[in-house]
Amino acid sequence: MNTELTTSLAMLNLTQADLAARLGVAERTVRRWQAGEQQIPTWVVELLDVWRQLHASGVPWGADLESIWYGDDVQIRRHQDHDKALAALLRRVKARGGPAAPWRINLREHSATLGRMTVRFYKLASNSFSLANYRRGDVPPDARRDHQLIEDAVVAFSEAVSAARTARPNQAWDE
Repeated sequence: MNTELTTSLAMLNLTQADLAARLGVAERTVRRWQAGEQQIPTWVVELLDVWRQLHASGVPWGADLESIWYGDDVQIRRHQDHDKALAALLRRVKARGGPAAPWRINLREHSATLGRMTVRFYKLASNSFSLANYRRGDVPPDARRDHQLIEDAVVAFSEAVSAARTARPNQAWDE
């Protein structure tokens, strides 16, 4: 029996059927993985690690239900790629000690502001978020120059989303 998969399912509050749908595989395949009859592919192990990290951070993860219900594999893969990128960004910022400055977060407006710089976010159907755009009121925007600031804004925003979800578990984070 694969105890790591069993632990992941419990931590993420997923059934075998839920995991199969989120991965776009047959439920029987997940049963085989859990029973130890078949090796879990590396990409699945990596994705479970990402989801556990996001879950532990209180950040929404995974594809939206509509994509899962309709079996939209392309959209499901996009959500998986987004989750991987977000988890990697969170790790990078944590490794450098967290956001360098205190961002002002407005969840209703989906924005993070630091001085004259504002980073905006899209709310995804999965209840997660993604970068929308940013602007500067002091100098022309330059994504290369502002890369770390933008990453810091994402982390500050994710922390606010997590706090809102903890404070109001039955409400959307932007309500």
